Amino acid sequence: MKALRFYIVVSVTGAVIMALEILSSRILAPEFGNSVFVWGSIISVFLAALSVGYYLGGRLADRNPDIAALARLISLAALFQAGLIVFGGQVTSAIGAWTHGSPAGTLIAATVLFGPPSILLATVSPFVVRLAARDLSEVGNTAGRLYAVSTAGSLVGTLICTFVLIPHLEVHQILSLLLLATALAAILGLVDVSGRQRLHIGVAGLLAFFAVWSMTSTRELPSGMLHFEVSPYQTLRVSETSGHRFLYGDRTLYSSMRLEDQMPALAYQRYAAGSLLLNPEIESLLSIGMGSGGVGSYLRTALPDLDIDFVEIDPAVVRVARQFFFFQDDPRTRAHVDDARQFLRRSQKRWDYIHTDAYIGLSIPFHLTTVEFFDEVKRHLTPDGIVGINVATTLDAPFPQAILHTLANRFSTVFAFAVRSSSNVYIMATDSSVTMPREEMIRVGGELDQRFDLEPSLAMIAASRLDIALDPSQAVILSDRFAPANHLVAIGSKTLDLQ
Repeated sequence: MKALRFYIVVSVTGAVIMALEILSSRILAPEFGNSVFVWGSIISVFLAALSVGYYLGGRLADRNPDIAALARLISLAALFQAGLIVFGGQVTSAIGAWTHGSPAGTLIAATVLFGPPSILLATVSPFVVRLAARDLSEVGNTAGRLYAVSTAGSLVGTLICTFVLIPHLEVHQILSLLLLATALAAILGLVDVSGRQRLHIGVAGLLAFFAVWSMTSTRELPSGMLHFEVSPYQTLRVSETSGHRFLYGDRTLYSSMRLEDQMPALAYQRYAAGSLLLNPEIESLLSIGMGSGGVGSYLRTALPDLDIDFVEIDPAVVRVARQFFFFQDDPRTRAHVDDARQFLRRSQKRWDYIHTDAYIGLSIPFHLTTVEFFDEVKRHLTPDGIVGINVATTLDAPFPQAILHTLANRFSTVFAFAVRSSSNVYIMATDSSVTMPREEMIRVGGELDQRFDLEPSLAMIAASRLDIALDPSQAVILSDRFAPANHLVAIGSKTLDLQ
């Protein structure tokens, strides 16, 4: 019976540690994004916590080989988990504001929030080995069995958290469930011990009660917020104020809609219409990255018969667009939930215009920035087809420079436009014979403005065209083998231009 108790305790604590590691990305993402820096920080902190915990667990077990002492360590871990539920959001926001969401800030936040409970939970395995080993000749066998059970628990915790809990529960509910499991493990370790442990049993019981209360309690959204959701990819928020509705992914503003006419209010979404300067007869659009669907709806005001496909990896984004941003599927408008490269690889269709805006919060899917990706894009463009890319930072920053060099490596003509009232740059590339000078483009835009009623006007978009000076000696060509997109990017502010 004692062996069964040991197996349960080590498997539960192993599962909780790994579930915390998976969930930590969702807690940090609203302030720090979901980049390789975030995951590198998380993995480093948890590995360090395991190392420290294993060492301390062995020392403490030799000093006081008592199951009640182990249960008290587990109770203390549960107490830190309760603090994570109550204060985790505020601590993350404070550290994010202090460090401006930098990689160093990610490491600090991960250490503060997840270091203490992970260290305490890591003490369990070596402690239980010490308690379970009765004969020195069997220590190896005992340690092997217990670490195997602990690792199996970690595997189960990882799979359940990834594929069951995160897709279906809110973050505070998952944290509460993990707290409940930890508190029950502590209580299991304290049963059948002396009456002196009643206080500790009471504390663990209170933490279990708090976990159940937290798990079942409903949390009201702040004033002005219509929706809050943690998807497997990001934290989505929908808010509304002053006649505008906003969609945020993590802490990045994706889209804004004017409720009076359901048109996009962010200037960069409207700059996608600049493609008409190169081809005013566009008949089909593929938008990689959906947001609220605003780019497609805006272009359709100019081109009522436009055939539109959206491809979006996060099903929650599509669901939010339908529920809060009036997106509707119809015979000429389709939303595909898929990875963009996989979607393109399987598709045989060609489009006149492929628009890409595939940020996930503060992070950029690197495989949507490489020459191999743009080769795939070219395969799906019509002969006069255009690819347009929203870059959420100024042209002189490293990331847009890398995008420009990468596009120039694959397309004959590249244009860049400064999006007014924001730090965004909209880049377009084509293999068509269009090479008009800036003044000629402004003139063409003025003529097209007689046909299209757009704001900003096409002449104004043409006037925002930037001079591009590509220095091959400084070129960073992004490829599947080397694409440090999240190292190069520094996302600017997507300022609203409330039309």
